[in-house]
Amino acid sequence: MNTVGILVIGNEILDGVILDTNTQWLIQQLKPLNYTVAETITVRDNTTEIAQAINRMKNDTIELVITTGGLGPTHDDMTLRGVAEAFNLPMKLNDHAYEIVERQYKLYYERGIVDTPEITDARRKMAVFPEGAKPLDNRAGGAPGVLLEQNGFAVVSLPGVPSELKWIFENQLTPILRKRAHGHYYEKIIHLNLRDESILAPLIDKAMETDSEVYIKSMVKPYGEAGIRLWISCHGENIEEIQTRVEKIAELLTELTRDQVYTS
Repeated sequence: MNTVGILVIGNEILDGVILDTNTQWLIQQLKPLNYTVAETITVRDNTTEIAQAINRMKNDTIELVITTGGLGPTHDDMTLRGVAEAFNLPMKLNDHAYEIVERQYKLYYERGIVDTPEITDARRKMAVFPEGAKPLDNRAGGAPGVLLEQNGFAVVSLPGVPSELKWIFENQLTPILRKRAHGHYYEKIIHLNLRDESILAPLIDKAMETDSEVYIKSMVKPYGEAGIRLWISCHGENIEEIQTRVEKIAELLTELTRDQVYTS
């Protein structure tokens, strides 16, 4: 299984100023690529806390950590220093990243978004990477994404601005993840006209006895409201096989609940 950890970085998240929508979006993009998120951690803009969180994930079964936030030009953008600390690496100017920053600010100046295309110290900071890291192009903002690979373990650092994070993920990171991944993932959601999850529990147990590798999770509304969703999913090497297994479980649960089920 391809396992991922997501590290969210930012005081503004933990202080409730900004809602973290990036994590849910990332998970939805990772699932079809057969990546399973093992855990998420949110830390403040603190170099040591960032490094400790990465090392915690690195010591588990996680193969890839995606960080969000903290790549900008201001003093509290500390993500890359935290990544460097986690791997005991020096920070160095990355020439390719510098070219990306330079290109973006030239475009912003030509469009009248910024007053000068000059690469100030603050802008230059966005091109200073942990030694050995590679930039991921960013045409939606000023700060490049960053990819660091060490002995089969990878850290990908993405900006916290959703539009930039999404652009880099879709245009730069997805091809890399496809090459790293193995196996497939398939899921199906069925809807039950039930109000009480306890009635459903023994039926789920019976279905799971037929195939223990298919995961079934019920998602209920408040008590008294009609409607329970069942999320059925499976990982495997053969896409046709796991589709068949999920569909069989869905059919079995449909049969066990008779005509109370409709699918969408």
